[in-house]
Amino acid sequence: MAEFYISLSNYAVAEQVAAMINKYNRWITKFSAQAILFTPADYFVELDGSKVIGCASAQPYDGKLTRVQHVCVLPEYRLKGIAKRLTELAISNSKTDYVYMTIREDNTASLNMAMSLKFKYVKKHWFRDHWTITLGRRKIDAA
Repeated sequence: MAEFYISLSNYAVAEQVAAMINKYNRWITKFSAQAILFTPADYFVELDGSKVIGCASAQPYDGKLTRVQHVCVLPEYRLKGIAKRLTELAISNSKTDYVYMTIREDNTASLNMAMSLKFKYVKKHWFRDHWTITLGRRKIDAA
């Protein structure tokens, strides 16, 4: 099987991922390249040359669930299916039978994308200053 190598270091990719998440995902927490590198999550990225244009991560939770998070695409690359492809990649590489996502209620694009991937509503809850929707699905459910 072929192997692919890129000229970007893990640190350079992590820097770009952190910058993208900090700018576009509206998290209260700010992420650094170090935080991305040392998290127990697997990151999936889309590149345009040496530029990270999209990312998603899959982080195991409690041995039974995987949280798909940090799904983000640069604005000029949106509406091209990148977020959906990266989310599908995160799901297919998860190490558990069930995956879930937590999405801001006002993020209709992400909610629609999750629903198109057969995620189902689990719950809604208030988090600091906004409502979030938790959606889940079995890993093997048809996308």
